[in-house]
Amino acid sequence: MTSIVQNKVIHTAVSAPGAGKTQALISQISSLLSAGRSIVIALPTLSLTDSFVSRLPAGVPHRVINSTTFDHVGSELKAALKEKESHLVITTHQSIFAVQPNLLRGWTLVVDELPPMVDFPAFTFEPSELAQLLVNAVELDGRLHIREGCADAIATSLATFKAASAGAERTSMLSKDGARIYECLKDGHPVFIDSAIPNGNRYVRSVVESSCWDTFAAAEEVHILAASVIGSQFDDFAQVHEFTYARSEFTPAFDGYTSAVTIYPVMPEGRKFSTTTMTMVAHEGSTMDQHKQGQALVIDEVLKIVLPRANGTPLLFNNNWAVFRWLPRGDAHRCPIDSRGLNEYQAETDAILLFGGNPSPSDQLALEFLATKYGRVFLHGFIVTRLLEPSLQAATRTAIRDRNNTKPIQLFVQDGRVAEYLVSTYMPDAVIDWSLSEICPAGEDRRTTADVRRVQVYEFFAQGKRNAEIVRLTGVHRNTLPRWREDWRLSRAA
Repeated sequence: MTSIVQNKVIHTAVSAPGAGKTQALISQISSLLSAGRSIVIALPTLSLTDSFVSRLPAGVPHRVINSTTFDHVGSELKAALKEKESHLVITTHQSIFAVQPNLLRGWTLVVDELPPMVDFPAFTFEPSELAQLLVNAVELDGRLHIREGCADAIATSLATFKAASAGAERTSMLSKDGARIYECLKDGHPVFIDSAIPNGNRYVRSVVESSCWDTFAAAEEVHILAASVIGSQFDDFAQVHEFTYARSEFTPAFDGYTSAVTIYPVMPEGRKFSTTTMTMVAHEGSTMDQHKQGQALVIDEVLKIVLPRANGTPLLFNNNWAVFRWLPRGDAHRCPIDSRGLNEYQAETDAILLFGGNPSPSDQLALEFLATKYGRVFLHGFIVTRLLEPSLQAATRTAIRDRNNTKPIQLFVQDGRVAEYLVSTYMPDAVIDWSLSEICPAGEDRRTTADVRRVQVYEFFAQGKRNAEIVRLTGVHRNTLPRWREDWRLSRAA
């Protein structure tokens, strides 16, 4: 039996947002099809799919297979890849990575934008809700596993939940969060359960890695169109799975943005923008209860300082928790953080970026799990993917992408990390102006303060106590101790 050689090369078309990566692909499609190539194009969203199809040359035969064109996307996509009646198939990231990888043999796969690499679903469960989960799952050493003989019961519970969610006359005992955890268990992803907090609730979380690498390995050729690859989460996992890069034939020529750009961080130099710093009550620095009583949060005061300095109607990007109920309609264009394909505001010169991207405590535990599993640090890739790259995409929704723009661009960004990333990627001539950071309020992120328990934990290390006993004595999470023990060893050796 002839073995199939796995593809381990990814061709990357890396260039700035608005540089013309997608158009470079579209301009070559007709000639590629004429040369006998079979091409699958995967886009991240349905709206980007519609935009892509509208730009195809007239008369190019193609099939669009997604949730707007078919009820059963998986079976339609499977048949299209297997039978090759059309040699140009257009679908989504989610759909292409859900089909059997071997169906991609003989196909050139082009992925527009980096697909998500890992998800960290995490939910708080009340005791009664957790008890429902534990009917078919069992807790062992801080993790949940499918209870012996209950795999079919979990599948049935999920099917009932999906039917009930779709409006069928059926009742499901599972909550939406519970169904997500059952999905993780069914698919073989690790599921962790933390100790009970004082009110009796418990945190259940998982680490869900992408299955895209088997798809990439099966395809005849893979191309990725992206603004950046190196340093991202995608890059982290590409290295883990031993993929290498080559330059894609769809890489467009790009001479750089021509607009004059000034970048204004709102956090002081050396300080990081975070949910904690921005959700403190302005002037009080106390509790969310005061905010509920009508007192403004720090982020409200920041926007009130920034907004008068913006020209035109600025683009505003913020997390959902920043509601800005006081903001008059029409004073800013409220935009989603995932701004890929958002091209209707290119006449505007200014953007205000007030969203975070630091790992939550739960995310941090997941990153530590990955670090232990693969022997490498994933934090930088997390920050690039969750904060820096979305900030670049948001900033370039403005007139900066218009080569004929002569107006200056103002970008009001979260902190120095974002400012430096913009300069180091596609805005090398931009000026970073710290003046706003001197007058914007900024709460203290208590999560960045050194954990006072470290001193006691180090003493226990010196006494030779085991991790389990230290967890019991100090309350430090068991996943944190290996990293602290290594830090302690290094400090002793220094």
